[in-house]
Amino acid sequence: MTTAPTPPVPPTAPTEPAQESAAAAVGPAASPAAGRTPSPAAPGRRLTVVADQTPCRAVPAGCNSAISSINNNQEIASRPHKAAARAGADIRGEVLLALAQLRLAKPVQLKALLLPHQQGTDHVRRALRNLHTDGLAARAHRAQQSYWYCTPAGLAEAAASGEFPLRSGRTTGRRVAAKTGLREHGLALVDSVVAFHRAGAADHTDWRLEVAHPTPAGSLVPDAVVLLWNGQSAFIEIDRTMSYALLIAKLERYDAYRNAPATGRGNAARPPRPHWQETYSAPYSAERCFPPLLFVFAPAPRRAAPATREAAFHQRAQHAPSVGYRITVATTTLARLTQHGPKQPVWRVAGRHATEDRSPLSALPKAR
Repeated sequence: MTTAPTPPVPPTAPTEPAQESAAAAVGPAASPAAGRTPSPAAPGRRLTVVADQTPCRAVPAGCNSAISSINNNQEIASRPHKAAARAGADIRGEVLLALAQLRLAKPVQLKALLLPHQQGTDHVRRALRNLHTDGLAARAHRAQQSYWYCTPAGLAEAAASGEFPLRSGRTTGRRVAAKTGLREHGLALVDSVVAFHRAGAADHTDWRLEVAHPTPAGSLVPDAVVLLWNGQSAFIEIDRTMSYALLIAKLERYDAYRNAPATGRGNAARPPRPHWQETYSAPYSAERCFPPLLFVFAPAPRRAAPATREAAFHQRAQHAPSVGYRITVATTTLARLTQHGPKQPVWRVAGRHATEDRSPLSALPKAR
């Protein structure tokens, strides 16, 4: 059958799908400068890490949050492949939150926390450069290593996401990265975080660094407080160069916090309770155990080996009246912790009746 010839159609502008394809090839514009007010993420939503290098959805125009929404992996997998906005953009939000949480980290440590199944650190490094371009992260170079931390704009952006509580007085990791002693101490703490994370003992988001606790003699500031997988908390102290006298004095400070008088007014259902009970015990739990104090001995130049320092600490802790009674103190070395994990028998309990035997974290005695 013959048909009438189709009249010629005048040329028109490209169709809408063609425009979308062209836009995808070019990629969206870079995020606005970090000095602008960041747009908060939805409250109560934890950002999901994409464990591979599948590029994420392009950030909508007008959205200036550094933390992009990437928690719908099925939707990403079902869409046609598009070029990423910038390399590493799919995990830049997770990297920013981790830096804000830990204050200082190396790319290999961030990879262990966020992309443990990847072989190298290239994807994390691209995300770090992405954040650096937007003024949200900075780095320091020492001994052919790069150490990354949040800028003030990065901390503000992390706080605006609703995923990171920005405490008053919170500072960036710039000072920590610049000084060798502080830097190595901070990195040893992050290595401990990685060891707990790998063992499933605690997620890196369940750590709080340098939180002040009131005592009659002044504030107690642990290196970290971690919420464990079993719902209990633990105090973490990293030792590299502290004198034994100061270590024993720190035990006395924890004992003072344990015995601090009750704070608050209470209510009709219960009387006022001490700060540690208000903070670290469930409101309706009959078991109120003071969190264990965990010492991790890390190596330091021109100091005795961590195992030697650990043994010397135990000799002195035998004479501390509170250890083993009012507070539970357990120790390990950073090498032992990273090799075996905190759930394995790596902890040596201190006190008058302590032995050289080691216990897993779940078998530590409880102090009341």
